[in-house]
Amino acid sequence: MKITLRRKILFYSSSLLIVLIIAMLVFVNYQAEGFVNARITSELEAGRERIQKAEEERIQTLKLTAGLVASLPIVKAALETRHAATIRDVLSDYLHQIHSTDLFIALDSMGNVVARTDTVELTPVPPDFEMGILKTPAGTYYAAKSTSQLIGEVFGYVIAGARIDDNFARTLHETINDDVVIVDNVVLGSSLSRTAGLPAKTREGWEAIAGKAGPPRIIDIDNEKYGAVATELAVEGGPGPLAVIMQSRTRAIAPYRGIQIGLLVLGLVTAIVGIGTSAVLARNVTSQIEKLVQGTREVAAGNFDYRLDLRSADEIGDLADSFNTMIRGLRERADMQRFVSLSTVEMIQSAHKKVSAGEKVILTIFFSDMRDFTAITENRPPEEIVTLLNTCLSLQAEKVKKFHGDIDKYVGDCVVALFQGDDMVLNAIRCAFEAHRALDEWNTANPGGLPIHVGIGIVTGEVILGSIGSEDRLDYTIIGSNVNLCARLCSKAGPGEILLAESTYSRVKGLVAAEKIDPIQVKGFTDPIPVYRMGKL
Repeated sequence: MKITLRRKILFYSSSLLIVLIIAMLVFVNYQAEGFVNARITSELEAGRERIQKAEEERIQTLKLTAGLVASLPIVKAALETRHAATIRDVLSDYLHQIHSTDLFIALDSMGNVVARTDTVELTPVPPDFEMGILKTPAGTYYAAKSTSQLIGEVFGYVIAGARIDDNFARTLHETINDDVVIVDNVVLGSSLSRTAGLPAKTREGWEAIAGKAGPPRIIDIDNEKYGAVATELAVEGGPGPLAVIMQSRTRAIAPYRGIQIGLLVLGLVTAIVGIGTSAVLARNVTSQIEKLVQGTREVAAGNFDYRLDLRSADEIGDLADSFNTMIRGLRERADMQRFVSLSTVEMIQSAHKKVSAGEKVILTIFFSDMRDFTAITENRPPEEIVTLLNTCLSLQAEKVKKFHGDIDKYVGDCVVALFQGDDMVLNAIRCAFEAHRALDEWNTANPGGLPIHVGIGIVTGEVILGSIGSEDRLDYTIIGSNVNLCARLCSKAGPGEILLAESTYSRVKGLVAAEKIDPIQVKGFTDPIPVYRMGKL
């Protein structure tokens, strides 16, 4: 009768291990609860005081900023004109220079708004506002007002504001070393990720779960428990939004040495008892486990030719057979993936896509082709030609991978790569420059060898992506006029040149420098094609 490994282990160790684990958990819980609760309570109360101090410092900074701007002659002159556009331009210019400020509002001597940087609408502010929380259509701000005057003559007033948002919440987080969520009618700012499962989105909701006074309460965010207290952001001008200060109880357990010592002592006791209990099994299991461990190390190192030689009539033998089957599958998969593109692999792995499906997508196509390849390889030995070609393709493939592209195929000495995503155009251009630089460096390092130069074409537009071929041989690739155009541009590009289609250049014309050249007539297109040329950096 076959005695399974699971039965052996359970028979000798389960009852004893259960008792030890329960004892360890009770001890850890007792230690952690005491240390963590005391620490969180102390630090959250201190966080309330630090937030109040941070508010006061921010208001004083805004007061000084408003006074500085209000005292500038150019601001006084603008206020005297009462021309809204002029005042707004002046204030906007200083807004870009003063990084601690997000808002400027200009008022005339009667307190009427004459310009503001957050909107062209002259939305009024409370007539008695001096400093504190200011709510506007664009957001909620800390703000302070200062008078613009000269020798007793009042030209108007300037209000400087700093937005209460995620950046402010992160600043508070760095100040108090606790997470902060600021809410009013909505969440104004959070040091936690906006994708985190916050338990409430409004002030009323947070007041219900965190309160506004008393000891910390326990809340649950994304399956992590936090201690939380709430405090109103209140400065001169009345109460403001609610700030909820939180500290993770889950993460707070780790630093305590007492718990670590307790775990270590109990772990040693458990290990000693476990070793004594497991001694009966050691001679039967150890040698086989060592072979399994060695097998996993070999596979982790990429040795897919390794095979386990275990002849055992229990689960270890079954595991060895499954392990060998798995290695054969990994070997076959690794070999096959070298001959297909990443997009093909992803398509095959995607269970919800049909292999024969096609779709229209917008992406950036990258073609590169070796210049004078036929001439420089003429009368050369085949092995030298293949080595040179592989060097050229490998250097370019490294850059395509670096800039998040996908090699679609190699066609002789030509590389066809695809780039997708928001930065696909810039990534393709960066890849092209890096490819030229890598080839130049290789040429310099091998002065006696055959020089390698490529021309590159880049086109952005709609293509058809799908499985092309017959029932028994498919190629997951792209087709369409933009693919043909990219191939034509590549053929027109000289050594070290990058030719961009207008569809590509228009997306990055403010970010890259390119020279517009005469339109070119290419096969398959009726009208000449506008082209932009970029050289090597």
